[in-house]
Amino acid sequence: MFALPDVFPITDPTWIMCCVLCLILGAPLLFERLRVPPLVGMVLAGVLVGPYGLGILERDDSFGIFGQVGLYYIMFTAGLSMDTTALKSHRLQVVSFGLLSFGIPFLMGYGASFWLLGMSEAASILIACILASHTMVAFSIASRYGLAHHRGVTLSVVATMISLVLSLFILAALSASFEGDSGVMSWLLIVLKCGIYTTLVLIVYPKVIRFVFRRLSDDVLQYIFVMCMVLLSAAVCDSLGLEGVLGAFLAGLVFNRYIPDVAPLMKHIDFVGNALFIPYFLIGVGMLIDVRLLVAGSDALVVTAVIVVVALVSKCLAAVVMSSLFRLDSNCRGMMMGLTSAHAAGGLAIVMVGRRLLLPSGEPLVDEMLLNAVIMLILFSCVFSAYVTSSAARRISLNEVSDDEQTGVEDKMLVALSRSESMCNLITAAILMRPHRSNTPLVGVRLVVDDVGNERELSAARQMVNDAAVVAASASVNLKKVVRSSVNPITGLSHLMKDFETSEILMGYHLTGGKAAKSFGNITSEMLATISRQIIILHTIRPLNTIRRIHVVVPFRADKEVGFVRWLNHVLRLGRQLDCLIVFYCDEMVWQLINERRAQHYAKVKTQCHLFRDYNQVAALRQYVNSDHMIVLIAARAGSPSYHPYMQKIPAVVANYFNDNSVMIIYPDQYGLEKRISAFNTGLK
Repeated sequence: MFALPDVFPITDPTWIMCCVLCLILGAPLLFERLRVPPLVGMVLAGVLVGPYGLGILERDDSFGIFGQVGLYYIMFTAGLSMDTTALKSHRLQVVSFGLLSFGIPFLMGYGASFWLLGMSEAASILIACILASHTMVAFSIASRYGLAHHRGVTLSVVATMISLVLSLFILAALSASFEGDSGVMSWLLIVLKCGIYTTLVLIVYPKVIRFVFRRLSDDVLQYIFVMCMVLLSAAVCDSLGLEGVLGAFLAGLVFNRYIPDVAPLMKHIDFVGNALFIPYFLIGVGMLIDVRLLVAGSDALVVTAVIVVVALVSKCLAAVVMSSLFRLDSNCRGMMMGLTSAHAAGGLAIVMVGRRLLLPSGEPLVDEMLLNAVIMLILFSCVFSAYVTSSAARRISLNEVSDDEQTGVEDKMLVALSRSESMCNLITAAILMRPHRSNTPLVGVRLVVDDVGNERELSAARQMVNDAAVVAASASVNLKKVVRSSVNPITGLSHLMKDFETSEILMGYHLTGGKAAKSFGNITSEMLATISRQIIILHTIRPLNTIRRIHVVVPFRADKEVGFVRWLNHVLRLGRQLDCLIVFYCDEMVWQLINERRAQHYAKVKTQCHLFRDYNQVAALRQYVNSDHMIVLIAARAGSPSYHPYMQKIPAVVANYFNDNSVMIIYPDQYGLEKRISAFNTGLK
């Protein structure tokens, strides 16, 4: 186009950063009015200010660094947000779409290059590798719509990695043939390296993550640790001759288990990525695009048109074939088309390798015309991908709202805060057990004994609820802050539950040691006599995101309790967010009801059942419980259908047998609230 004189391009780092931030701020606002997806807006903004546009900015080292991290961020968040349960249960579909997404574009790309464009066999293979691979540029669109766990998204994420890895394998063999090797040993070597590295990451990373997360509670330090592990994985993978995005994706897949969707750390990861790294990457991609090449000549236009059309048609064809084979609906097909049609980093990496491969004449395998065609492919495919993904995401959001999100009155939880060291885990537990997409605020309460001269205690209490509100806000959850003085804490909590119309109370308590257990027993008896709503008592030993299994002890006739569905919803939500197995110890009838509820509303939660009828044998379960497991004891009030006298001994049992474990004790609703139909109308998800 043209360049502005004298002042431009900007070279001062401060002005460069200021200009990029203005683009990140202004481009979405401008292009949203034009009904252009923000992702496309970022790419077009890069075209406008780049060296082939107004020439305001050059693509300097900052775009290389931040852009590379942005690409890794995209693949990391794709692995982090992947529905691993669906991945395991739909293995055939995952592998099938991965092979289709690679095979159809590869064959069509090779045929179009070799027969239509008259390219050499080596150049045709290179073009086929570019068209077979793709980049999940539009993943952030699906994520913003809350569809990261949608089947179409899961299939597309895995297809991205399968197609990229297979393309890199073929590229390695092609490079080896130019160096005089037969290519067979090079092929076997890269397969071996990929297998060994993947195995090491899946074995070593979980141990390191659990070790660090148990000792780091600060969100900032946790985020820095996560980024270190992601970049380390990408760097090692890249140094082995594999693409760094594969390492970033593997890191995300491992962290998937330890960072729940609603956790504050996940919000920090999304915020930093969407605010800086990913936009930087998209703007940098736009700066590579020279729109003048479209009118540079008929040959360039023909090559560009063929490559763009074949790339988009072949990826869409793969999604159509996949949906026909497995009878997927049109929304899922549209999502797969959108997510797998964009070409960016993978195509650039492959074409740059082609620039380094020299023909016998000394010319590079990829000439300027072919390089420019790939650059134009990036522009058109990113625009197409963003539009199709946005359209599919809107249709899914409007038409596929599940029954458990169309519920009536939902839970409103009061969190009783007492100790600063347990505050963070209490708030996190409350967030993990909330219905999905709930707007109901938590109520954070700190009671202080009403006495003369308690100003210091009141000041400390205010600081504690402020800290709790910060933890909740970091997960985008509103928390009402309440500090009250009360002569009797139990009576004070009862009054507060009525004042704020809460359906349950979550409190922490130190359950180890003889005196603590005895004191806990006395307080519990008084609470049960005063409060008829659900009471959850949580004692944590380790951060909740490091829990690997949940053991739930359910008494006989627990299904006869009014609050049966409410506590079951909470436990299933907790297992879903922590992505861990839930083992229920209950009788056949209760297990049938639990399994029906899980299948209807929480099908992705992994559960097992051990038949269990005698509540006296709770202590015997110690042999099945490891230090990184949580035990959930469902108790009952005296006189209720599921009450067992042994429940009076729960504090002592916990102190003697489960003092190394995180423990949750739940006393279900006894009567519920008036003018409420039942706990079955509680928000489920």
